[in-house]
Amino acid sequence: MNFGKFVEELKRRNVFKVATAYAIAGWIIIQVTDTVFPRLGLPDWTITLIIIMVLIGLPISLIVAWAFELTPDGLQKSDEVDIAESVTTSTGKKLNGIIIASLGVLVVLLLSERIFFAESTLLDRDTLNVENASIAVLPFVNMSDDQSNEYFSDGLSEELLNGLAKLEGLQVAGRTSSFQYKGSNPDLRDVGTALGVKHILEGSVRKAGNRVRVTAQLIQAEDGFHLWSETYDRELSATEVFDIQEEITRKVVVELKVRLLPEEEENIALVLTQDIEAYNAYLEANQLLTTRQADDIELAIDRFKEAIRIDPTFAKAHSRLAFAYYLLWSNGNFPIEEAKELVRDYGEKALFLDGNDGDAYRALGSYYTSFEVDYEKAENALLRASELMPNNAMAKNSLVVLYGTTGEFVKRDSLIQVAYKIDPLNNVLSSNYSGYLVREERWEEALDILNAIIERAPSYSPAYNRIAGIQSSPPYGNLDIAFQYIFEAYKANRDDINFIAALYGYSMDLDAPQLADFFSNQWLGLYPDNLASQSLRLNLALNKQDYQTAYDILQELKQRGSDLEEVYHQPESNLLFRLGELDQAIELLEKYNPDLLTPEYTYTEQDIGTAFQYAAYVREAGRLDDLDFLVSRICEFSEADAAQKRDEGKEIAAFFSSINCDVFSDNPQPIIDAIDHMYFELGTKTGWPSFTTTNDFLFKEMIEDEGFVALFDRIYADLGIMRNNVFQYLKDEGEWKEEWEVGN
Repeated sequence: MNFGKFVEELKRRNVFKVATAYAIAGWIIIQVTDTVFPRLGLPDWTITLIIIMVLIGLPISLIVAWAFELTPDGLQKSDEVDIAESVTTSTGKKLNGIIIASLGVLVVLLLSERIFFAESTLLDRDTLNVENASIAVLPFVNMSDDQSNEYFSDGLSEELLNGLAKLEGLQVAGRTSSFQYKGSNPDLRDVGTALGVKHILEGSVRKAGNRVRVTAQLIQAEDGFHLWSETYDRELSATEVFDIQEEITRKVVVELKVRLLPEEEENIALVLTQDIEAYNAYLEANQLLTTRQADDIELAIDRFKEAIRIDPTFAKAHSRLAFAYYLLWSNGNFPIEEAKELVRDYGEKALFLDGNDGDAYRALGSYYTSFEVDYEKAENALLRASELMPNNAMAKNSLVVLYGTTGEFVKRDSLIQVAYKIDPLNNVLSSNYSGYLVREERWEEALDILNAIIERAPSYSPAYNRIAGIQSSPPYGNLDIAFQYIFEAYKANRDDINFIAALYGYSMDLDAPQLADFFSNQWLGLYPDNLASQSLRLNLALNKQDYQTAYDILQELKQRGSDLEEVYHQPESNLLFRLGELDQAIELLEKYNPDLLTPEYTYTEQDIGTAFQYAAYVREAGRLDDLDFLVSRICEFSEADAAQKRDEGKEIAAFFSSINCDVFSDNPQPIIDAIDHMYFELGTKTGWPSFTTTNDFLFKEMIEDEGFVALFDRIYADLGIMRNNVFQYLKDEGEWKEEWEVGN
């Protein structure tokens, strides 16, 4: 065969030109398909089908170009066309035109993609479908001979995760969920399903002397296909470590086709510190901080301080130290005034060093929430933290805490769902999500999540408290089972403030004051400086109806911040009312709720409790017109709220809303019937021993009614049965103390 003549014949028959035109047209079809089909909501397999069809069509088109010729009389076999009559030259010119036109379309598409689609990324990023750009960073395996270097491999993994989590175009599974797989060899398909991601980044770290070797690989979760892998063998220095992190991050971004904003380009190349020893101390501290145990938090604080001593310009060490002090205060017995100063100082120093440090904004947001109680500043700081760390579930959880405190429940529940989706195996977020499910009256789902938390983290006390809380509340109402469940966990850790507080609460609910005193004394003895302990002191004074002491304690609590009068104005108003200062009580309520008597104002869920309080006060003051107005607005809101809750399937919540109108009725029977239904049929069994003393300002003469008294006799009898069950359990367990007996 003469190869030269064969090539000439290929040229004459325009096979090369057909191949070129087909390749350009096919590429355009594939690009348009890849861009348009996802926006039309078409499944991924349709894109694959188009690509296969284009590839299959190429050899077919080449065979047709070789075997056939387009003549004025139609398509004929090339062998049957006389060369003298052939029009391949004319056809070739037409193909040249097609190629040039296709190239023009190609240029337009490329420009459009770079200009218009890039612009849409900047202006409308939230609407883009980034489902495919999702990843979990599993903890890199420590391959060093020294197992104490575990902190370094974990720290490198976490910093890679944090770097990727800053990119808005990328969905990144949370740190806690990803690190659940540490030390195991999981099926990556299961990991992808559990964490809701399509890609896994895993690897190993070997640290020896002044060298470090990092191996990383990017894997498709659904089939285990390796998209990319690389080994980095470098000198052990901070600069080299950050270079490795940047290179891995950029490779992931390319493979997942994520477009970066200019500020994200800068963040990828961000160097936290130039000193490897400072970085080592920082990584050690971060690892210690994950347990949330007071002893580990104190050790973490020491390591953060060491990192700052070595490198005073290490912004991230300052911000993490600020949050560590906040955690030590909230989880331990750290004095509030000292914590307040340290959280603020280190948080502000971090922002001075790096104005875009999301952790610094989160620390300061928590500072404003808990210490200064300036909710506007807290929200601004936490929103900025969430903006800088869009995939950081715990930054969103700080907003959840804030919105729960301010009563913005719609925002709270919306963010709980977002945070849980990012980090579904995070114990804190899972626990909060279970609370959302309970509010949705999805109790079994909540219990499944809480039991899963305990299975993977047996020492996580809030999960036990939430399970007990479900048992003690509607629709179950088993106070004795709830107490026993918590006491079993308490026996394994008798210093846990969460268990102690829960047992105190259940003792009060069971009308066992001596038992409650035992746990309150333990609480105050172990944690005298904890904020919750100050609230306990207030609660103890209220239970004893020692309103002057309660008022004095409230004034102490208000000293924490300038805005705390607004935060505490309702309980302060109630105490003023009980101390006989009716005018001051009304004045304080009206100061912070000026719209409650305004016809144009629309009541919200947060307003109803205040409106009840206000109505009781104006009734006492003889302002009957204002009383009628408030009751009418309470009824209007409650009827609409009950209807909405029924539509949502929340029957118990709907019932609670529906009875609000009867509170100020002259006829006690509807309230008696409602309480009977709440307690004996719905299982609402918490809070009754203090009900008549805390709500006497609402029900007034109603509590003297014979039917009311008879109902509470039945309630106390039922509480007595559950209390005796608890007492017998304590005796059987060898935990009984004679002074706990009721009546002692």
